[in-house]
Amino acid sequence: MVSSSVFPITGLLLFGTITSLFAKIVYELDGVGREGHHKLFQKPWAMTCVMFFGMSLCLPLAYWQQWQKQKAASDNAAEPLLSATSEELGAEAKTSELREVCLLAIPTVFDLMATVLMNIGLLSVTASVYQMMRGAEMLFAAAFSVIFLHRVLNRKHVGGILCCVVGIGLVGTASLLSGEGSASHPVTQAEMIGGMSLIVLSQAVQAAQITFEDFFLSSMDIAPLKIVGYEGLWGSLIMVLFLLPIVQRTPGIEGGGFHEDTIDTLHMIGSNKVILIILLVDMSALLLYNVSGMCVTGNLGAVFRTVLETTRTLFVWLVDLLLFYTPLGFGQLGESWSVYSFIQAAGFVVLVTGTMIYGKGDEVAEKEAIEEMQAEGALPEAPPTPGARAMPPGRRVSSSGISFARDASGASVPIMMTPSSMKSTMNINAFRGSYVGSYTAGGLHGSLSRSHH
Repeated sequence: MVSSSVFPITGLLLFGTITSLFAKIVYELDGVGREGHHKLFQKPWAMTCVMFFGMSLCLPLAYWQQWQKQKAASDNAAEPLLSATSEELGAEAKTSELREVCLLAIPTVFDLMATVLMNIGLLSVTASVYQMMRGAEMLFAAAFSVIFLHRVLNRKHVGGILCCVVGIGLVGTASLLSGEGSASHPVTQAEMIGGMSLIVLSQAVQAAQITFEDFFLSSMDIAPLKIVGYEGLWGSLIMVLFLLPIVQRTPGIEGGGFHEDTIDTLHMIGSNKVILIILLVDMSALLLYNVSGMCVTGNLGAVFRTVLETTRTLFVWLVDLLLFYTPLGFGQLGESWSVYSFIQAAGFVVLVTGTMIYGKGDEVAEKEAIEEMQAEGALPEAPPTPGARAMPPGRRVSSSGISFARDASGASVPIMMTPSSMKSTMNINAFRGSYVGSYTAGGLHGSLSRSHH
């Protein structure tokens, strides 16, 4: 178990760190625009497009895995299933999957909005601050779960949320006092406040996405890699066909977030091969990050992945410092250590503590829900006997807000409904049990959502 988990754990940390760092590093590079002038590659809409391109790369891998499973099943079958019933079931399964793929367009819109806000906010803050500020998702996800899903928070949940508020406050204060938002150009305090506000707002959007998924899509039966891939495909189509043409014509200055010249973007990528390489590596890292994350969650659990995501945020900060103080950063990358960095470090510790406390609250809530369901006779005291008669699928919610589903044997099985995101995406929170609950776990980052940067 340990040896088989080494590569996924290493991949999660390595590729997750790469996606987070490259999201900021690319903003510090310059290229020649369509007018022939050198300028910084401050293209948040293009970076959003890159994220969704990277997510869509999961689709070929997902269908390859599906083909492998079908091939193995057919090789092991005693005789081919060619009955009319099996053909009808296959047709129904394809129709159901098509419907679910179409439904994925809705959370993709949430994801897209959040990613754009984060990428614009990242223009004005350092990579480490960006990672830590994403801890705000836990606050909004918990609030929305209470307001819209009528869940009940226990004392540990509240304690974790309070720690998160304090931690975010410390990180934001340290950032403002240091006055450092970029290594290549000055950033005003007003711009830094605006950037951090956009990042926090993006976490509210992602929390809304989590709430929507928990309520409407919790029964979705589709492979995790397909979910990531199809969201990437939907996001890519929306960006290329609608949003990029719109921001091309929107008034404003380049790099401000409201206007972005796509033709200028292509000119800059063509003029600086380093930008092109970083974008290609970023897309590849997104794919490998998602695959590694799913392996870690599947083998070691979502709680363990949450701890790893926290470690990843620390790695992002350490590498950023390394880039600033060594020739590796070429004098224009990374972030410095100042007297105010101690405040940021304290904020990071408080954020991590809040995440752990909130996770303990999840454990308490799940235990109480199981005991409640057992007292009502809806949950067996012992695991169901293999081969027991299946019951119709259904869900039930206990008074504490933990949702229960029927498994194949008809037994009620608790589904954790706590906030998280797969996105490489960058946030500090516990894992959630929505339709992506089997493979998502947030850290101080990203989605999954999915995983962007």
